[in-house]
Amino acid sequence: MRFIEILAASFSFFSRIPVPKILLPEREPPYPMMLAVSPLVGGILGAIWGGIGAILSLRFAALGAAWASALIYVLLGWGLHLDGLSDVADGWGSGESGATLKEVIKDCHCGPYGVVALVLTLGFWTSLLFALPTWRWITIGIMVGASGRWAMCCASCIGRYPWKSGMALPFVQDFSVKEILYALLCFAIFFLLGPWLWILSFFSTTFIGALVALWAQKRIGGVSGDVLGTIEVLAELCALAAIALFTL
Repeated sequence: MRFIEILAASFSFFSRIPVPKILLPEREPPYPMMLAVSPLVGGILGAIWGGIGAILSLRFAALGAAWASALIYVLLGWGLHLDGLSDVADGWGSGESGATLKEVIKDCHCGPYGVVALVLTLGFWTSLLFALPTWRWITIGIMVGASGRWAMCCASCIGRYPWKSGMALPFVQDFSVKEILYALLCFAIFFLLGPWLWILSFFSTTFIGALVALWAQKRIGGVSGDVLGTIEVLAELCALAAIALFTL
């Protein structure tokens, strides 16, 4: 299968932007490779919300532009990962473990801990973006978006899928060293845009991806789709925090 077809399938799955059918593969795509090329998808989405936010900041207050960027990002497809974050937050807040914890996380309803997690995440995300120069938002968006997906790849390589079925099963179960090398290559493409930003993003998101994956292995027996979404969001926050801390 051609690389462009895999990238188009990944873009179609991880974003809400319509992809022309002519670019999509005719047969079922290799899901682990779709995840492996997702750093490219994240970089493109980051360029979009970063670029629009930077343009809006020319006319409106930077804080308002940062919130607008967050809204745009959610509409572009980030909402899928925020949903995973809210589910895992409810599971963590329940104080349960094992099978009961799995059921809480799999429950599609958003509880109080999930709501608090979403509010804090969006507030923290926009505050960090606001603290950074608006003229750098495009580059920062690319790095942050790509590194968040890189963290998901790290987690998929470390963990196994905890249930017999689920949306993320084909992505995680066969994710191997080959896919993580492809993912690293797709992420490394952005190195020249800002070596220092890339290094900060790489180490912070690799750490958070591995840490949450190990926690999930211990508490629910593996890395589910909700866990991947949580990792993506937390990794972006860590990348933004690292960039704000060491570049200002």
